[in-house]
Amino acid sequence: MQDQIKTQVEASLQAAFELATLSFSQVERLTELSLEQAKVNAELAQAQLTSVLDVKDPAAALELLKTQLETTAKSMAGFAATAYELTQEFQAESAAFAENHFDHAHDTANKAIHDSLNQAPQGSEAAVTAVKAALEASNKALTEARKNAKKTAELAQEGLNKLKEHAPKAAAKAPVRRKARA
Repeated sequence: MQDQIKTQVEASLQAAFELATLSFSQVERLTELSLEQAKVNAELAQAQLTSVLDVKDPAAALELLKTQLETTAKSMAGFAATAYELTQEFQAESAAFAENHFDHAHDTANKAIHDSLNQAPQGSEAAVTAVKAALEASNKALTEARKNAKKTAELAQEGLNKLKEHAPKAAAKAPVRRKARA
């Protein structure tokens, strides 16, 4: 029995290390993205400052301002989209890791229960049958819950995708702010 516990502890430690490695990998990816965005922002700022020096009249200044705002918005939207994609990838990797770890632990627990039930004393057949039925019912409930959780996550993702699809359209249709009267 002590060997089983030691094996479980070692497996749990290994899983924790793997999850930490996965998390560090995500931090590295997001840090690289942030550094790349900082470089882009510096280049954008340099280009914008150079353009400001070429402004000769108020109309050109307004056009420059409009162009700079559009460029900055596109840059930030690209950054946000990439950060979102990285986060989605990490979530998928983490979920797969957790599911695999849970499945392994669940299988090990089921095996241990079945082994214990096989060693039950004579005369306890009714209790063994009841425990097996309860175990089967809990396994079915767990399977159903996981299926429903996946379906819910898929529906949420579909909703986000639809929101992303319509957000630019909604922004384009936003009412124009009226100018203040003098």
